[in-house]
Amino acid sequence: MNTKKIDQLFEKKEIINTGKDNHVKGLSNNSKDVKNGYVFFAVKGTNTDGHRFVEEAVKNGASAVVVQDTETAKKVKERYPDVWVVLTQDTRKKQAEVSRKFYGFPDRKIKIIGITGTNGKTTVSYLISQLIENSGRKTGIIGTIDYRVGDRVICEGRTTPDSIQWFKILKQMGDMGAEYVVAEVSSHALDQMRVYGTQFSGAVFTNLSQDHLDYHKSMEEYFSAKEKLFDMLDGETPAVVNTDDIYGNRLYNRLKKNKNISGIGTQNSPDFKIEDIKLSEKGSSFFLRWENKKLPVKTKLIGLFNVYNTALSISTLLKMGFSPEFLSKASENLRPVRGRLERIEGNGFSVYIDYAHTPDALKNVLQTLKDIKKRRLITVFGAGGDRDRSKRPLMGEVASELSDLVILTSDNPRTEDPLKIIDEIKSGIKGNSFKVVPDREKAIKEAVYTASEGDIVLIAGKGHENYQIIGKKTIPFDDLKVAKKYIKKRDNHFQL
Repeated sequence: MNTKKIDQLFEKKEIINTGKDNHVKGLSNNSKDVKNGYVFFAVKGTNTDGHRFVEEAVKNGASAVVVQDTETAKKVKERYPDVWVVLTQDTRKKQAEVSRKFYGFPDRKIKIIGITGTNGKTTVSYLISQLIENSGRKTGIIGTIDYRVGDRVICEGRTTPDSIQWFKILKQMGDMGAEYVVAEVSSHALDQMRVYGTQFSGAVFTNLSQDHLDYHKSMEEYFSAKEKLFDMLDGETPAVVNTDDIYGNRLYNRLKKNKNISGIGTQNSPDFKIEDIKLSEKGSSFFLRWENKKLPVKTKLIGLFNVYNTALSISTLLKMGFSPEFLSKASENLRPVRGRLERIEGNGFSVYIDYAHTPDALKNVLQTLKDIKKRRLITVFGAGGDRDRSKRPLMGEVASELSDLVILTSDNPRTEDPLKIIDEIKSGIKGNSFKVVPDREKAIKEAVYTASEGDIVLIAGKGHENYQIIGKKTIPFDDLKVAKKYIKKRDNHFQL
């Protein structure tokens, strides 16, 4: 157990009341999770203000509270003289700084590679992790699918945890023997200082396209949040940026004088160039050229976007000192990521499960499948509720342009009416080759039973997720399992 003291974690000038118990047993920003000896951080969040729950935290045993509101600090000092009161300008920032100290600066003991961008974060994190592990080094992953070290899953994931959990997990992974940690770093995390103060050993920018505008309000705000990861790097830490992407190119040009940043692409490729790309339904191959070197890369991953994902992964590790020969050979053994163009074989047709939930991601996946289809491309998808509404008609437009049949259904509607979400997607659809089947299981059944020999079915939007959020309830639901169920039932039906 950590044996830190409050006056070791905070600056003297911040402490406006010296409490009774100086020992810190834990940190929390949720008053309900506070126990005896905990420090409670009153964070002003998107939907609520932690200052409202200071009294509850104290009653639950908090020995110290950290606030950024002067009036709250005075009230706590007067009402609870035995409680330490810390007044700071920004509780989010202070929470990150203190968490890093409390967990013993775990980022100094392992090499952390941060990956940001709209699409490809999960795939790139898993590819980098696989490559490092193939070199014999134990590696952790913090991301959308799960948090794991090697084959051992610590917990189910979300993109980036808050700063308390972030540093706690880094320490746990280090204690488990991880030499590297590859982490997806979301725009929300960067904006909310969840990884503030972290010493990164490498960084990757995949691309930027429309998403999360319910939170960031504009593409410039969204981009500005992503940039923060690279502003955290010193001049020696290697970063790799997709400069074929317009925002990646902007990032590269802004930072190239002061940062160890490399651009990669097929066109705007100042440092690493992707050449001689060959794509097929069985995989892809290309050459990666840099300086006076040329590296052959062959992988089982399909699609042009996975060429970029693979090239970004290899370039990052080249910059971090891994040998070209090893990376070339190891790329042949890269495995697809769960819920990312995951293929199921039907009787004469194929079903693919993919996480694509933005217009750009959906376009990339559909274009890849359109290029390899023998007959029709049938797409099942919806859109998440309580999220960026402006992307819904754009996804409808993309799906109708690249699919032969679209089946609109429910995704995670959350507190929105599923039919209203579908109507907003439908407003962007061109033509009449679509059906509306609001129940997701029935929609998947419809697609599987409609498919004929040579067809491809894409079930998009949820990928690896094994749940569906309807209202405020989370129910078990797995696209992969549902698709397999109806493939089997279809086969039995047609054999009768």
